[in-house]
Amino acid sequence: MTDTIRYLKIANYRSIDVLELYDIKPFSVFAGPNGSGKSNFFDALDFVNRVIRFGADEALKQHGGFENIRCLRRRDIQAFEFAIEFANPETALNSYQLKIHQLDNAPLLEEKHQWVDHQGKTGITSREAGQPIQLQENSFNFPFNLSLLLLSNDTPISQFLKHIRLYRIETVEARRPVKNTDISELSHNGRNLAAVLHRLEKEDEIAETIDEWLNMIVPSLEKVEADFDRLEGSIRLAFQEKGLEKPLPAHLISDGTINLLAILVTLFDRPLPFGMTLIEEPESGLHPHAMIELADTFREIATLSSPIWLTTHNEALVRVLKNNELWLTDKKNETKMKAIRQYDASALPLDQAWLCNVLNGGLP
Repeated sequence: MTDTIRYLKIANYRSIDVLELYDIKPFSVFAGPNGSGKSNFFDALDFVNRVIRFGADEALKQHGGFENIRCLRRRDIQAFEFAIEFANPETALNSYQLKIHQLDNAPLLEEKHQWVDHQGKTGITSREAGQPIQLQENSFNFPFNLSLLLLSNDTPISQFLKHIRLYRIETVEARRPVKNTDISELSHNGRNLAAVLHRLEKEDEIAETIDEWLNMIVPSLEKVEADFDRLEGSIRLAFQEKGLEKPLPAHLISDGTINLLAILVTLFDRPLPFGMTLIEEPESGLHPHAMIELADTFREIATLSSPIWLTTHNEALVRVLKNNELWLTDKKNETKMKAIRQYDASALPLDQAWLCNVLNGGLP
């Protein structure tokens, strides 16, 4: 049994030609310059999530169509590929392979899903592109653009891939009042932050912990609430500062504080027991001390079945990473990633080694 995702492959997505990663920790950070492919990596994982949930046609539409996702290094049209292999603490090895053919026309899925159930029995479901699904010794027809994981909803790998959540918090959107919005999960840009916080506040322990975090990072803040305005029918954020009689509206609060609140909401509302939380550049507007504190929390709560992965440009975050948590991302002709497996920070702190290119790649 292992505490890492053993294998992950993505091929033919934007700047990614073929990317194969091994032994990825539940808490991992992908550091590198703008344009190196960090965002494309996260987008590719989000694309897989949408293929499985909605089908290949809808996933393509939501990602801007074939021309927006194709690997531009390749002149001929290649199949998008994805593969993942991991062992859950409660089960044995799980694996899933996906190829999407005819991305520019009528997508056809080629898949193989292998898992071990709680009784120790191995299950295998597979299909060739444009062919019926093979389930053990049986075969049956199923739409060629829909994933066979829709038929195995209870397996760990299916639940894991269906609950990939990608966040790029936009503080302008996150601070806005919301009306009649979905509160089931935080939107990718934080647009429904007030509504999701309003739901989480019903659990006193979560509400108290969020207030404690905000007060630790922003000592002048005592409390944050999501208030329902009956007159306008909207939910809005309100921040109580020490010494003030009335709470402050969100537009008077700093971007860093709004970003911190959104990150805390993603952590307390992350998909459990299976799923993945992807956060782009969580350091935006935050003091380095805040990122150091958050890194410890990310590491503490991330698990194999519910990992937390980040992209970053922030040296304070890189400084506190441990071996196997840092991945350097770089692009010359195509996106490449390199794990920092072993590094002795006694001579030179990890962030300085990164900034001085001692680690050979992924400069900010």
